[in-house]
Amino acid sequence: MSGRKKAMFTLWAIIVASGISLKVAEASASAPAKPKLVSNTLSQLLQRGYEQMRKGNYESAVTILAQAVKADPDSVSARRYLSFALMRHGALQDAMYQLLIIQRMAKATPFDNYTLGESYAKMGKMTDAEACFREALKANPNYDPARASLIKLLSSTGKYDEAFSECLTGYKSAKSEMLTRYYRILYQNIQEQKLSLHKMQEPQSSAQAAQSPAQTQSRTVGEPAK
Repeated sequence: MSGRKKAMFTLWAIIVASGISLKVAEASASAPAKPKLVSNTLSQLLQRGYEQMRKGNYESAVTILAQAVKADPDSVSARRYLSFALMRHGALQDAMYQLLIIQRMAKATPFDNYTLGESYAKMGKMTDAEACFREALKANPNYDPARASLIKLLSSTGKYDEAFSECLTGYKSAKSEMLTRYYRILYQNIQEQKLSLHKMQEPQSSAQAAQSPAQTQSRTVGEPAK
């Protein structure tokens, strides 16, 4: 398994452990009192949707969690899980719509900002994505999903020193061997990306250095290079 695949595999385990673990009691408590039948239905739908997300079946999870939101539109947890499933499924605008509703219902959690950041990143809005990940870490400095996504974003935009720094922070504060391993993989991935970019730029630099001043001047005035 490649380093990138290992990182993606481990990330889901981290999200489950620190971001989207299903707590039926918590989900029920976050919603206003409802008849018992509705509460049981909501809990069952959340459980089914969560299991589909664990399997990576986000399309099925969206269908099930949409039913949960329909069963209880006031459930923040139902909308939170639905927004995550929508984001993973690629329905970014719908995911952001759910997150905006959540922000009107309750204070945004690190998980909400993480999901919003992921949606922005997939839309190519890297500045907004970075701000969301940093907001999540501001509220919870140990929120590893947001730090992992921030590291990958910084690396993808060429901010290698910042990415390395975040890797080191995560590595030092890791509370499990799984997290320690994960940050080590991310660090290696950044090194590979930086080295790959350097190798791509090296031939161009060598070619430019090999040109004589006369050749450069000839091309500048439109004469063919010799």
